Amino acid sequence: MIEESYGRIRSVYSKLSGMFFKYEDEVLGALMATLSRENYLLIGPPGTAKTTLVYALSKLLNAKWFYRQLTKFTDLEEILGPIDIAKLLDGKIERIYTNSIVESEFALLDEIFNASSAILNTLLSILNERVVYDGNKVVPVKTWTVFGASNRIPEEEELQALYDRFPLRVFTEWVSPDDTEPLIIKGWELRMDLERIEPLATMDDVYSINKVITQYVYEHIRDISKVISPIISNYVEHIPISNRTRVKVPMYVATYLLLHGIDIGRTEITPALLRVGTIKVLKYLVNNKDQLNEYNAFATVHMPEDLLRISELLSEAKALINNEVYNEARERIKDAKELLSQLRSKWDRVMARLYAEEINELEELLRRLEGALSNVRK
Repeated sequence: MIEESYGRIRSVYSKLSGMFFKYEDEVLGALMATLSRENYLLIGPPGTAKTTLVYALSKLLNAKWFYRQLTKFTDLEEILGPIDIAKLLDGKIERIYTNSIVESEFALLDEIFNASSAILNTLLSILNERVVYDGNKVVPVKTWTVFGASNRIPEEEELQALYDRFPLRVFTEWVSPDDTEPLIIKGWELRMDLERIEPLATMDDVYSINKVITQYVYEHIRDISKVISPIISNYVEHIPISNRTRVKVPMYVATYLLLHGIDIGRTEITPALLRVGTIKVLKYLVNNKDQLNEYNAFATVHMPEDLLRISELLSEAKALINNEVYNEARERIKDAKELLSQLRSKWDRVMARLYAEEINELEELLRRLEGALSNVRK
């Protein structure tokens, strides 16, 4: 039953979210890519758990995975497998694909933009068509999702085609100095979790969900497009997105909503949910880290009116506290708390989950402002 597959995949999402420290975007993007059969790029410095995330995901899905760190000197045989010597002695050139990328379900290619031109040309067909052109043969590749990792965005012209084949992207960072203690604790818990991790779902669940979502999007594409196209059109005026990627956005939105509790094909996806899903997904389509500021401004403008009002009230309260206008600050905080309370009773479970991060940030700011006022004599 597809509902059971939904439940198992959501349990994988919940497990991964709990295993990693401040890795919500990375985890969500990895599962969106997996359910969409899309390529996913993690960009950031070494030591930010990029490899560990893909390893943990493959274990939770009981998927066969392939890993290579690429350099200019990486040989094609390290990716596709060695030439079969026995066949070569008979005058035939054939590869042994066992344990290569061809036979994997997940592939993680670390420092992907450092690869040689021969590797890069091979990767383009894998990323786009899921085939390898090996001599005179066209070899189907079993790899479902290709994960790339890099500590840089490529500037070379010859790498732009490869970069565009990774439409879903996330920018990882080292955590702030203030988060060092919880990072250490979570890191040791993660270390132990990885040793005893057991599958919670299978790739069959992924295949089934991908098929349902693909069919749903196809059958409802006119209605979906009518809602999300204006948002995307507005967005690309600030942040360019290729034609290839724009066509895929409905699939990304559907997977995002599924991971947040919408049973695709069985629960109505309202225009409001489609709009929220689209705004959230656009964060994964930026070209570089600098564009994240533009995305954040775009997402803020498109926030629900209630959240915008709460944010404005708390910003006003903060400014009033800084100017020692404490009584008026208390009034703004009181109004913000009332709006938050009304919002919790007004929003349904899915909407609250979609904006959980924003609500948590507002609640944290509210607590800080109340703490600042508690030290002030009335």
